[in-house]
Amino acid sequence: MKCTEISKYMLDNVLEELPAELQIQVNEHIATCQKCHAEMRHVEATVSAFKNSARFRPSPDIYAKIRSQLRVQKPRSARLLGVPRSLVYAFGAFLLGVTMTRSIDTFVTKNAEPVRIEVRQETPQRGPFSDTVEFYAVPAKNLARI
Repeated sequence: MKCTEISKYMLDNVLEELPAELQIQVNEHIATCQKCHAEMRHVEATVSAFKNSARFRPSPDIYAKIRSQLRVQKPRSARLLGVPRSLVYAFGAFLLGVTMTRSIDTFVTKNAEPVRIEVRQETPQRGPFSDTVEFYAVPAKNLARI
């Protein structure tokens, strides 16, 4: 491996996060190259300094500054005439559906033949064996006696 490739893997090697084969190649190169060996010692010293150092707490002002810079504006919902756009579209689709339905009904009823209603009155036949049922209208005052 070349020195430029090794420099990419130095930190991962110190943290032992490299795959076994790659770690072997990096260690072999560091053993033969003085420049990379010195850089590896520098990375190891930096990592150990951070591991051994006490945790520090930044001032609360730092967090406020970070929050103000990270704050993302909420995307405004699209509005049409002060009403959410989706509601306007839904209402428009409803009106379009009603209009189309009424137009189709008008077209169908205009082209259909008018319905003929025929009313016939027949005199009831009185015979001993009748297969018809006769219905009678009874005035309301006589319903209580039935």
